[in-house]
Amino acid sequence: MFKETFAACAIASLCGHALAAVSADEAAQLGAGLTLFGAQAQANADGSIPAYNGGLPTSTNPAGFVKDSGKWVNPYAAEKPLYVITAANMADYTDKLSEGTKEMLRRQPTYRLDVYPTHRSVNYPQYILDKTRSNATRASLGKGGDALQGAIGGIPFPIPKTGQEVMWNHMTRYNGIAVEDHMRNFYVDSNGKLINSGEIKLSRNFAFHNTEGTAESIKKNDSFIFQNAYHFTGPARSVGDATMYYDTVDLVDMPRRAYAYSASTRRVRLSPDIAYDTPIASQGGVTTYDDAELYTGRLDRFDWKLVGKRELYIPYNIYDLSFKVTSDKSLTPKHVNPDHVRWELHRVWVVEGTLKPGVRHVYSKRVYYFDEDWSGAGVADEYDGSGKLYKSLQQGMSQLYDKQAPMSRTYWAYDFATGAYSFSQHYADLKFGWKVLDKLLPRSTFIPEALQARSGR
Repeated sequence: MFKETFAACAIASLCGHALAAVSADEAAQLGAGLTLFGAQAQANADGSIPAYNGGLPTSTNPAGFVKDSGKWVNPYAAEKPLYVITAANMADYTDKLSEGTKEMLRRQPTYRLDVYPTHRSVNYPQYILDKTRSNATRASLGKGGDALQGAIGGIPFPIPKTGQEVMWNHMTRYNGIAVEDHMRNFYVDSNGKLINSGEIKLSRNFAFHNTEGTAESIKKNDSFIFQNAYHFTGPARSVGDATMYYDTVDLVDMPRRAYAYSASTRRVRLSPDIAYDTPIASQGGVTTYDDAELYTGRLDRFDWKLVGKRELYIPYNIYDLSFKVTSDKSLTPKHVNPDHVRWELHRVWVVEGTLKPGVRHVYSKRVYYFDEDWSGAGVADEYDGSGKLYKSLQQGMSQLYDKQAPMSRTYWAYDFATGAYSFSQHYADLKFGWKVLDKLLPRSTFIPEALQARSGR
């Protein structure tokens, strides 16, 4: 097993506390033993995780790729699995499997992991790397860990010291500064019926990563980690409905605001329930709003412990699953079709969240495993109030090579209590998928008054 970066006792002493930025001496590791974004640069002991070599270059151009089509072609399509993990041989790999993944192997005879060669395909723009280096010595957390201070785009904590810092790195991960996309969400019920639970057109700003961001702009217009505005183009019962919501770098003084427009009533209403453990209707209720993309939202209901690092199999370079394979082939009655899920061995940060005493939430504990290259890929195990394993969340990534941006938005969740699962942000069924923009969308895109116009009804 990979030797953990931090001694457990040292990490335990840091848990739950917001720390100041690292020293200049520690920051000097960036670009030396660490990559410029804080991951270990070298390969692991047996070479199964390679050294970081800069990721996929922008010149990558696999056969069949059409620039600006909204779909990306797998540059590793010719590769075959190195080996396959099933319930029969999972004992040989148990130290590199999350509890949720092991539970899926035990429960579903047709479930398996096709493990491919590991590629550290993440490639960031230079300005993101420059901002990340600066953040190392200036970023900190305040207000109980619910406010990010001092970071101006980039990765806030390339050398994280606490669980909260790792969670912020995930929530602020770089996927570009703005995108437009058209996707579908699915729900597969306990009887194996596939349901299109939401076809959605989205506009998204990630103003925190504005190329022109400054210390002052981050307090104002660039304070948004994300702004989402979307309207439903399907199924029929939802057509015309629209929603917008956002999170900022200060979730206490500038908390989440969410608004929904109903095409049937033609009214916009404030939606404070789009938060925490409210079930997401367009994902069949399998996931909650703070499950979205593994985790979004305030951190205040859990105590977050940074456990350390380990090697783990996670979904990675999932181009086919996101952009190529249609839902009727990729979503089988009990789980995502293993034929189309690429698993790779990566080093991950491990964070454990424990529900605070006297606080209500559907989960009592959550364990997260985030790719050390901050791509957003990873998995999560979630436990119910009795401490029983409840759900497994899995999220893959695909490097959008020509745009120099990791894309980690496709995720799925298995509910062990009901046997149902959800699959979110699928792009293969639709003509257009994901468009990376080179500048922020107008602020007027993300105001409640724009929802009816966005709806078209």
